[in-house]
Amino acid sequence: MILLLVISILIVVVCTVGITYAYLSVSTVQTDPNIIETSCYETDFKEETGSRINLISYPMSSEKAFEQEPYKFTITNLCATNTNYQILLNIKNNTANNLIDYINYSLDGTNINKLSTLTPVSLPLGAVSSDVSVSYVLESGTLNGINAKQDHNLYLWIDESAGNDIMGLNFEAEVMIYNVATQ
Repeated sequence: MILLLVISILIVVVCTVGITYAYLSVSTVQTDPNIIETSCYETDFKEETGSRINLISYPMSSEKAFEQEPYKFTITNLCATNTNYQILLNIKNNTANNLIDYINYSLDGTNINKLSTLTPVSLPLGAVSSDVSVSYVLESGTLNGINAKQDHNLYLWIDESAGNDIMGLNFEAEVMIYNVATQ
């Protein structure tokens, strides 16, 4: 009998606490929309009129390569928000793999490098390009403030050490600018 009385009292106490908690709990439902304000974020990529990526089809020295017409482009920050950017060179699928070892490049005529010395990277999240076999970061930088711009000249050429084994091989690439807003 005492056990039954204790169990009954526990059931009544648990039910009372549960009902009281449910009745006295505050719950609200938002009816107004959430508003998030952001600042402007936009960059512009412009090729110079008539400029194109040009890989001279015969091996040459660096001095001779700098006499050729470079691929000219400008990156401009159109907003007050600062932006970090990467200049990517995406090599297309129909480019012969053994040709990459002989391709030299120079951005703005400062340093001369071989593409094969760069570490291949995956396309950044959200960047889309079709038929890309490998991508390389040629440069990273920052554009601070509205109308900040960066002009670039990209030189690509086949190194003079290349032999006849590269004759008839294809090279196809594209320049991609990837940027991220900063504060």
